[in-house]
Amino acid sequence: MKRITLILISLMLANLCCIAQLKQLSLNSDNPAIIWEVKPQAELPYTGQEISKPDFAMEKAVKAVVPGVVFTAYVEAGLVPDPNFGDHIHQVDETFFNRPFWYRTNFKLPKSYKVGQRLWLQFDNTNRYADFYVNGVKLSGTVGSTKDVSGHMLRTKYEISHLIKPGKENAVAVLITDADQKKTRTAKDPFGVVASPTYLSAASWDWMPYVPGRLAGITGNVSLTATGDVTMEDPWVRSELESNDIAYLFVSTELKNSGDKEKEVVLSGVIQPGDIRFSKKVKIEANSSTKVYLSRAEVKEFILRKPKLWWPNGYGDPNLYTCTLTSSVDGEFSDQKEISFGIRKYEYHYVPNKAGWPVLTFLINGQKVFLKGGNWGMSEYLLRCHGEEYEQKIKLHKDMNYNMIRLWTGTVTDDEFYTYCDRYGIMVWDDFWLYVAYNDVVDDEDFKANALDKVKRLRNHPSIALWCGANETHPKPELDHYLRSIVALEDHNDRMYKSSSNQDGLSGSGWWGNQPPKHHFESSGSNLAWNDPAYPYGSDRGYGLRTEIGTATFPNFESVKEFIPADKLWPLPTDEQLEKDDDNVWNKHFFGKEASNASPIKYKKSVNTQFGESDNLEAFCEKAQYLNLEVMKGMYEAWNDKMWEDATGMLIWMSQSAYPSFVWQTYDYYHDATGAYWGAKQACEPLHIQWNASNNSIKAINTTAQELHGASASAKVYNIAGKELLEYAKSCVLNLPASDKKEVFKLNFNQGNLAFEKPVYASSEQGNGQARFITDGASASRWESKPTDQEWIYVDLEKSESLHQVRIKWEQAYASTYALQISQDAKNWKTVKQQEEGKGGTEEISLNGVKARYVRILAMKRASEYGFSIFELEVFGKDKKRAEESPLQFIKLQLKDSLGTVLSENFYWRNAEVDLDYTDLNALPAAPLTFQIFDISTNGDTKIRVKNEGATVAFGNRLRLLDNQSGERILPVLFSDNYFTLLPGEEKTIRIDGVKQDQLKQASLLWKQYGQEEKTMLKLDKN
Repeated sequence: MKRITLILISLMLANLCCIAQLKQLSLNSDNPAIIWEVKPQAELPYTGQEISKPDFAMEKAVKAVVPGVVFTAYVEAGLVPDPNFGDHIHQVDETFFNRPFWYRTNFKLPKSYKVGQRLWLQFDNTNRYADFYVNGVKLSGTVGSTKDVSGHMLRTKYEISHLIKPGKENAVAVLITDADQKKTRTAKDPFGVVASPTYLSAASWDWMPYVPGRLAGITGNVSLTATGDVTMEDPWVRSELESNDIAYLFVSTELKNSGDKEKEVVLSGVIQPGDIRFSKKVKIEANSSTKVYLSRAEVKEFILRKPKLWWPNGYGDPNLYTCTLTSSVDGEFSDQKEISFGIRKYEYHYVPNKAGWPVLTFLINGQKVFLKGGNWGMSEYLLRCHGEEYEQKIKLHKDMNYNMIRLWTGTVTDDEFYTYCDRYGIMVWDDFWLYVAYNDVVDDEDFKANALDKVKRLRNHPSIALWCGANETHPKPELDHYLRSIVALEDHNDRMYKSSSNQDGLSGSGWWGNQPPKHHFESSGSNLAWNDPAYPYGSDRGYGLRTEIGTATFPNFESVKEFIPADKLWPLPTDEQLEKDDDNVWNKHFFGKEASNASPIKYKKSVNTQFGESDNLEAFCEKAQYLNLEVMKGMYEAWNDKMWEDATGMLIWMSQSAYPSFVWQTYDYYHDATGAYWGAKQACEPLHIQWNASNNSIKAINTTAQELHGASASAKVYNIAGKELLEYAKSCVLNLPASDKKEVFKLNFNQGNLAFEKPVYASSEQGNGQARFITDGASASRWESKPTDQEWIYVDLEKSESLHQVRIKWEQAYASTYALQISQDAKNWKTVKQQEEGKGGTEEISLNGVKARYVRILAMKRASEYGFSIFELEVFGKDKKRAEESPLQFIKLQLKDSLGTVLSENFYWRNAEVDLDYTDLNALPAAPLTFQIFDISTNGDTKIRVKNEGATVAFGNRLRLLDNQSGERILPVLFSDNYFTLLPGEEKTIRIDGVKQDQLKQASLLWKQYGQEEKTMLKLDKN
């Protein structure tokens, strides 16, 4: 049998050579022999039969882009102004594009075509409706029908052998009709789900504008394929894991016989690596189809020992296999398909949190996976992302140490996206085309047909980790049941089907405005607080698996200049304009009313108050990057901090930029990494060390499948001049289990606080508000009494001390009347301060050296209906603040392996006196840095040594590459680090990757230190 199989495969390969040149002919625009044209139907008073004749000429037509949309064709032809810039896209007359358009092209078959072969014309995607014609004949529907194909992600395929003229011109014509909804920008009818299946954001969202035509066009690849009579449809290679050492394979496909006679077909295959060969004979009646299944019962080689497993980024290599399937009849090749697949097993557990609510937890190959990633709204708002650009975007996500992308409402219809996710180990949370507010569609059957085709088309991709029915809602029951059934029948439930993107084991969506890191460590709040029952949020619960949380994100100055007119660059809009103005160009790019969820007023205020007012846009953009970095890092690190106690992962809204804007992005539209990119990249590194800005806990995080033994963690604190403050330094040795976290120590910034971590006693406690929390040095935790007046709490300093100051940090439930009392025996109390008009907040009371061991707050009258609540009670002796301390301080953390190799390095800035005041950074003098290239490889990987030769801190160093000839930015660039700080005498090696060798040869390295002029430091072509 094995010998026969090998002979059959050899015959198949020999016959394959005969028609290899025509196995598939691309009819895309990037084929130089193919020229598509597009023209409004209203300007062509002809039938489809006439337009699709080879000698028909579409006069004054516009050159089309396929795959692409109608509007893009006019953009590329220069007939509408650059829609990226200013408010240009808002000035376009949308009614011109919101109507049917004809697409048309001619083609010739190559000389290698053999008469008798079957020719299949396939369109991977069309949006929204399509009618198809070839050589004067209508292929779809009936002669007089329109809107024959209701597509979005629906493959359309026709056998056209009988219509084609070898050696002569042939023609294809397609009538594309746009969606029926939202025909004008100001129309009140809904678009979104009502128009589904389609790109739901095409009629605008708070991150992309209304697109004229609403992305109607031939949106997928077009191809012509030559086969024999028997073809394969939707081949599928499944795998099951008995354990990580044993896998079972299953191969299936539909075989279709288009001939008028019964056929005996040999289905053959080769799987690599492993050189697994197999075949099966099948008889198929004329003009019919049959499904063929192969399992380990028939092919013993389908039992794989020590399989190469597919792992997500950070947990292992994303190993892939390839299966080449062929169908042959009478020894003659008929059809061939190549399937890439990965061997992996997804599992899903619901684990109760501290409130008893279930939290969804992902496992792959038996390993718990902490999800880190972002939402992907659109690849590009005009569908101009194709091929290698997908690789660039996915590589950027891998570089940020992400392991998941959520395809919000299924907005990607290109197979390349999934191919690169497979290759780079990025799991995909894949939505269908439904969202909150509207969960019904105009035609259920259209939706179902697209959904079924999507599952069949994509199921071989190991990266798909979950199918999701709807964004922030549940599909109506009929669609929900249907989606659940096709995932079971057509994907064997290998991936979970989940109805809603933010409920049922998930912790909600939001919030979306910028918050300082401390906020996220102290509060998990989100939008399910209004559900009935309300989701239980708090400082120790409610983090869960968050599928959306975001912030406004200003791009770099160089990018803003690309899309905001020069005369509008400064000043920024006023608060009133940000709140109310519709026509401001900044609002058109979503810094204003259109993106109010991003809290633009708060964002602007945060940059100005934390880093100081600016007098030009370049300075504001620079400061904004450090806000971006701090906010983004803080979000991820807050979830890291709660890993497996409550949190199982976080996906930001969004990681990918589809339009030049000021919101929801890590890298911007031009692939320039913002500060948010570097915050995400650092917080999401597989082995990580981090600081909790709320309670000063230092934790080591391990999101890998390997244990870490004999590691060392260290923390050092520096003043603004770069001098180490030795009393704060800490270090320890630790072991860290796989996929886990560990607190290694706490920093004590309360050096003079006599009450720090001392025993506390109270008259009562309520809920989680334990008395001991008022001396733990953490601003997130608090004591809460019963909701009655006359409550007390005191701290035991453990010996008599000379007291000079007491600081009380009240929560909102403060005491309007209270007494501060002291004692030597906790029995006899002396009142040293009587407060009759308490205002809450932080209250400081001077004591002038009075002696006491115990300090008590006697709370007599509440200012609210709740019990008394205090964050911290701090007691100080004589002030011993050292002269070398400064309000602004730096924290440097390192995690090293047992050999001393740095695994993680993290850097923070803090103000010890006024929280979030970093304005002292503006007074830092310029630091002299030296740059030296010491390694240039042929693959574009370059290493540069950067050293601070000065005696001052070099804060905020940003690097970028410029093309010496054009003066343009080189993007994207994968720097190993950026926006970094170097202490006096410190050096760092920066690796540059992702740049082609010919680009590097004509590049300059530019360096900008925070608040200083940018300088050209290296000409890479001279090294």
